[in-house]
Amino acid sequence: MEIYKGKKFNVCLDRVILPNGKEKIIEKVEHKGSVVIFPILNDKIILIRQFRPVINQYIYELPAGTLEGNNIIEEAKRELLEETGYEAREIKYLFKFYPSPGISTEIMHVVLAKDLTYKGRKTEEGEVIEVEMKTIEEIKYMILKGEIIDGKTIASFLYYINYL
Repeated sequence: MEIYKGKKFNVCLDRVILPNGKEKIIEKVEHKGSVVIFPILNDKIILIRQFRPVINQYIYELPAGTLEGNNIIEEAKRELLEETGYEAREIKYLFKFYPSPGISTEIMHVVLAKDLTYKGRKTEEGEVIEVEMKTIEEIKYMILKGEIIDGKTIASFLYYINYL
């Protein structure tokens, strides 16, 4: 049963039968999914420092956005340009994950963006974003010191340094 229908997600109450045969009522956020971009420019990673009204603070994170269509690569290009002003000639799909499977259906798709050219930012109304370039060592330090606390950014960074 849909409780709330929003632009980016819906909230539902559902009755489910668990694998053990028991019934449970769950609260669920239905989400279209999102794309996370790991942009590299001249051996630096582009991060954004974005004000998040829900938590009433700025946080460092990778550029990302809710999927509006089904083409993850095109969505990544759009979000990267909007939030950072950079256009990528090379985008490679890396991995996907559920950021909060206890409450949400959202799947985050992570892509690597390279061969970047600055074209100019086109942030959405209501977005407050600063763009910063950081080295791998700076990002490691920022995670260690609790300056980067965004889950998608930490997961994507750990994937990058361990597998690429």
